[in-house]
Amino acid sequence: MNAAGLKYRLVPSIFLMLASCAPIQAATEATLPTPTQTKISPSQTLPVLSTSTSTATPLPPTITSVPCDPLTADFCIIDGNFILQRPILPPANASVDISYRYGTTAKQARDPHHGVEFMSKFGTPVHAAGDGEVVFAGLDEIAIYSPWRIFYGNVVVIRHANELYTLYAHLSRIDVFAGQQVMAGEKLGEIGQTGAAIGSHLHFEVRRGGDGTDYFSTENPERWLIPKEGTGALSITLVTAREMKFERDIVISSDERLPIYVFTYTKGFEHNVEDAVITDLPAGIYKIAFYEMGVMYERQVEVRAGQLTETLFVAGQ
Repeated sequence: MNAAGLKYRLVPSIFLMLASCAPIQAATEATLPTPTQTKISPSQTLPVLSTSTSTATPLPPTITSVPCDPLTADFCIIDGNFILQRPILPPANASVDISYRYGTTAKQARDPHHGVEFMSKFGTPVHAAGDGEVVFAGLDEIAIYSPWRIFYGNVVVIRHANELYTLYAHLSRIDVFAGQQVMAGEKLGEIGQTGAAIGSHLHFEVRRGGDGTDYFSTENPERWLIPKEGTGALSITLVTAREMKFERDIVISSDERLPIYVFTYTKGFEHNVEDAVITDLPAGIYKIAFYEMGVMYERQVEVRAGQLTETLFVAGQ
């Protein structure tokens, strides 16, 4: 994808970006909020106001800030669409496993990951990430939500507003049924290791569009989960000459903390505009560094608590 093509897609609106198989009528729910920008970086010139020829005293002009453009700014800070709570609640481990993030392969050791993992002991309660309707609850004996039978094992899928779906896999126990209305925080079942699971954990996915069965309709859950108190999220987009996504190392560092090593999305995740999202970053200033075709790229960005920082790199610039 070239820079011009991506620029078209990177308008501010991008930041908003199973027992029964019978169709179920969707519940009426509120529309997802539209992210609002809270920072312009760098500062940009306000539009020139026209000169009035009236002899009357003119009203003071309304000042409207120019939207932050990630193609020209080092970074933009927006509210984000943090509308999903953690499916695992404290005191259990409510943190995303950093060794096998969305869109990565754990250094080519595993299949490309369509969700994130929450590592907790067998029997840990699993909760709904938001209000919605259960559209599937049971063993995936038929390959509906993935290309393979019994891949997710015991799985629950919830439909939320605006064709947003969440999927909870490898459960040892299911406490809900298809057609049931659930509220955010309601118990759905318990962590297990059914299906293609290695050890007990929760595999959690976010999907958008259609009926939620498209295996390649996933979004990075770290873009949707509410950050922990005092932390924010960082989204990194790379525009290069490559036709497909390419897994590469990125180092995120600050003066106060040890460096964080992450991977960008691998091949097969071209439907995602961004190349990496990291949540639960303590508020502060960070430096991003990576190599692309033998050239090092570096940039400083700011992360604010409860908000999403968007940064875009264009190779060759």
